[in-house]
Amino acid sequence: QRHSAMSDQAKLKAALDLMRRLPPSKVDDNLADIVGISPGVQDDLLATVDQPLRVETDSAGRDFIVCDYNRDGDSFRSPWTNEYVPALDDGMKPAARLRQIEVLANDVFDAYRERYYETGVSSAYVWDVDDGSDFAAFVLFRQDA
Repeated sequence: QRHSAMSDQAKLKAALDLMRRLPPSKVDDNLADIVGISPGVQDDLLATVDQPLRVETDSAGRDFIVCDYNRDGDSFRSPWTNEYVPALDDGMKPAARLRQIEVLANDVFDAYRERYYETGVSSAYVWDVDDGSDFAAFVLFRQDA
């Protein structure tokens, strides 16, 4: 009996092909099922497949949007409390200078969201780029229909 092992690239290609054929309304379930079958493709698959924005609630009761920019493993960092949900003791956090910028950005964009959209959730995330003298930011808005 001859067994042939698929390379990780071949597995990823097959997973992406499968995702294109499955109903988009069940993208989260489909991703979880594929990762359960082939855990080696998880990072590349999650980075490639667009997923609907999800909202979590932190320990202070504030809603925030979860995405790759605030993910560490299976936990997500709240821009409001700077804590991970579910809790993660050694998760990545921005340096103090960037955290101040992140807090200000969240206050500003939350006021903008409230004024122009009235409902929904906004989240801003800031992180170091290169040598620490530059930074990047990502701002998300989600409004439920």
